[in-house]
Amino acid sequence: MSLYNAVAQGLAAPERTGPVTDAVRGALDRHLPAQARRAVSTGLDVAGDLVDGNWQSAGRRLFDSGLLDSLIPGMGGLAAQARYWGTPTPLFGGISPSEAKRIYEEFRNAELAKKNLFLIEVSSRLYGDFSRRFNLFTTEVDYAPLILSGEKRRVGAANVDAVQSSEAVELRVTTLDDKQGSIKTWYAAHHAAAAARDGTVGVPSLYAIRFRIVHAFITPERNRGGYEDIGWFRPANLEAALSRREDGFEEIQMTFSQVDTFMRG
Repeated sequence: MSLYNAVAQGLAAPERTGPVTDAVRGALDRHLPAQARRAVSTGLDVAGDLVDGNWQSAGRRLFDSGLLDSLIPGMGGLAAQARYWGTPTPLFGGISPSEAKRIYEEFRNAELAKKNLFLIEVSSRLYGDFSRRFNLFTTEVDYAPLILSGEKRRVGAANVDAVQSSEAVELRVTTLDDKQGSIKTWYAAHHAAAAARDGTVGVPSLYAIRFRIVHAFITPERNRGGYEDIGWFRPANLEAALSRREDGFEEIQMTFSQVDTFMRG
């Protein structure tokens, strides 16, 4: 425990009293000057604390008496600082400034995840690895990685939750696109592999797309144990908004539906 904490915790210690001590103080008041009386009185109190083994109270008395100022300049200011850092105050919600500082440092060192840093990897049998283009153009990713459905059942006067199944995830990705329409062409090819124009339906091995989303990282080399979601998805919906009222980049929103809930990797 630091000296600051020792002084702060001992601020509320009661003053030493007793018949013998009071008699000594009375004799001191009659025969010694005020400064000398204060020094001797403090010495008696400190000695009593040391005999009792109360080191915190002894240190507090020395700091508060100001007797050490002549030996160590600034000791009075040191005592005031110790009293400030160890005293709860409404300014910090009823805790001491030292405790507030500890909480702030713990929060600052937590390395919170940032929403604008994420890594998205996209690959399929139809197009191979398309991650570089997606990472370059993707602006937003919105999805619920875990969906669990259940039903409330009445048991007497109470209700019991009955878990039913793990639901499929819906993934929404907003991206930019180049003049050649690379992203739209990629999406249209997977859409055609799932549902051809002649009315036939393809097999998942042809149109399934593997997504890997890593939170709080932007390059695979810097990812060290970050949270990630991996799943297989199929094309579900493509939305594009064009407008001649503004000079901006075209954004398209692609929606993907999870093929199944048990296959990962």
